[in-house]
Amino acid sequence: MPWAAMAGLDVNRGAKRAREARAQLDLDPEAPLGCLLEVVESRAQLPVVVRRLPEDVAGACVPCGDTRLLWVNGAQPVTRQRFTLAHELGHAWCGHDGAVAVDTVETLNGTPTNAYEVQANAFAAELLVPRAAVARVVGRDPSLEELVVLAAHYGVSAWVALFRCQTAALLGADHSRRLRDELEEGLHLELAEKLDVPVLDDGLARIDALPYLSPALEGSALAGVLAGAVSVEAAARAAGCTSDELQDAVVALEAP
Repeated sequence: MPWAAMAGLDVNRGAKRAREARAQLDLDPEAPLGCLLEVVESRAQLPVVVRRLPEDVAGACVPCGDTRLLWVNGAQPVTRQRFTLAHELGHAWCGHDGAVAVDTVETLNGTPTNAYEVQANAFAAELLVPRAAVARVVGRDPSLEELVVLAAHYGVSAWVALFRCQTAALLGADHSRRLRDELEEGLHLELAEKLDVPVLDDGLARIDALPYLSPALEGSALAGVLAGAVSVEAAARAAGCTSDELQDAVVALEAP
């Protein structure tokens, strides 16, 4: 099967899983997710670790015992953190198995060929900005101003908003190129400041000190590892996973 067809199947699969997630987590099918951190921690009941990671690392979904640890690079902009967290939730929700795979910025920005990454990107895009909502609220060939407002409304970057408009078949080829050129010039940043568009009050934006660990992890062996008070081996025994898994999570993620 040609790669384009395979990629199309994985995009559809990831988007379908995102719609299922909204339904199973009792979320409005089209409304913005005001606090994705709350959705992941309280509704999906998955623990999150937000800390400073190497510049090219966005995050990771780490198998550990019978759960997954979702890691996010807290040094990156909040819109990036939201997409990363949605992407890592996608890995967990889709049941992707295997060893720890660190998600780089390029994985989330580019066009990955790994089926799991394609699915996770599609999951994140649909979870954060449902295609049905975009098709309903945005007209054909939206202006840059409309794109900026759409991005702020759903708590994503203008680049993600552009991608979602493309996915909803709302952009002609010429207009799409024009918007892309304007984004590359940074005009959306000036426009967002001028419009003073409100931003979603995500808990990710309110984290005032790194590392942040979900309340469910407080006092845990993992918290001890991150604080340097507990060995990886001891933490692994307490968490019910292998030391290699925690080694990958704590050491490999933070390698320069």
